[in-house]
Amino acid sequence: MEVLTPRFASSWPEELVVREIPVHRPAAAPRSDWSMGRYVKHLSGWLNQNASRFDVLMVDAIREEAIAVTETGRALGVPVVLRCSGWGAGSDHSWWKSNRSAKKCGNIGKLADAVIAKSALCHRELIAEGYPTEKVYRINEGFAASPPRTQQTRQATRSALASVNADLIASDDTPVLLCGSRMTREGGINLLVKIAPQLITRYPDLRIWFIGDGPYRDWIYESLRNDGVRSSIAMPGSFSDFSDLCHAADLFLQPDDHGLEHFLPTAVSAELPIIAVKTPATQAVLCGPPASPDSGPHAARQIDSASDSLINWSAESTVKQTRLAVLRVLDDVDQARARASDLRRVLLRSRPQTESVQSYMNLMETLVRQRTSSPPPSTSEAVS
Repeated sequence: MEVLTPRFASSWPEELVVREIPVHRPAAAPRSDWSMGRYVKHLSGWLNQNASRFDVLMVDAIREEAIAVTETGRALGVPVVLRCSGWGAGSDHSWWKSNRSAKKCGNIGKLADAVIAKSALCHRELIAEGYPTEKVYRINEGFAASPPRTQQTRQATRSALASVNADLIASDDTPVLLCGSRMTREGGINLLVKIAPQLITRYPDLRIWFIGDGPYRDWIYESLRNDGVRSSIAMPGSFSDFSDLCHAADLFLQPDDHGLEHFLPTAVSAELPIIAVKTPATQAVLCGPPASPDSGPHAARQIDSASDSLINWSAESTVKQTRLAVLRVLDDVDQARARASDLRRVLLRSRPQTESVQSYMNLMETLVRQRTSSPPPSTSEAVS
């Protein structure tokens, strides 16, 4: 496997290797809509020179990059796989409706050899947009198996994080609420900003970690400082390894549809009690059917019910409902931890990440076999 990605700073090298995986960054990331055309053109130039040596080309979102990859793949006869990404307002499906250029990306996706839908909700949206049924493949996002949660690992992780950032210092008995979300004006993280003073008034030793970045980061910081809770919060920015934060925290708040592809599954795998605002997207992630197509609808309904009962839902995206959902967990942490352990076990059994990865491999191998009558190579190369 090799990875093709934008270069977000001129000082970054164009080539590097990450854990034995070659990474190519030939094109500077676009800074505006005006520079997007130049970015796609530069990307197409690199692909025209290099794509023929790959067996499959895969794009992890149906956006501008999908145009360059799909056109190049069709010209060179290399199978193209597109993955529909994002959830809710941040999904590819919603973005296609934002302007004419975005709509073009959605239409280009119909020309790919295969399109991956990560949920039943996504699958229905693609079919409604006119994607050929035979080209849409359902591969649910899996949950990774992380080491079991213990008091020792929690303490060790907290100690390591505290040595990196003093704002993340927390004693062994201090409860830590973790929230990862984009800091925007309409983002769900504002729910936590509004309820933070009330939570800390009831639990003075509580620590709240706001993870992420965004244009309203400074405003959120000033707002919390003016509320007199600066000493109880931490805003360390973004982390490349979110699992360390999850292993150090005690509960996780999912306030909106941002981070459902990584933050929420990582929190589940780390056995954190999950507090989530109930939306179609969060329900699809936490209560979706199993990855195996042989499980049948009856098994899917059983898993839906089992998962749903183990999640601490906020019925509405309101300050009151979110505050009550968080307090229910803090008032009985032991029961919340037991439910989190059960949720992790249910989801790891029904939707293991290993099955999702194998489904991707099976699809790519099928496309390679369809392209050529000769046997497929022992290893497949893909660029995403």
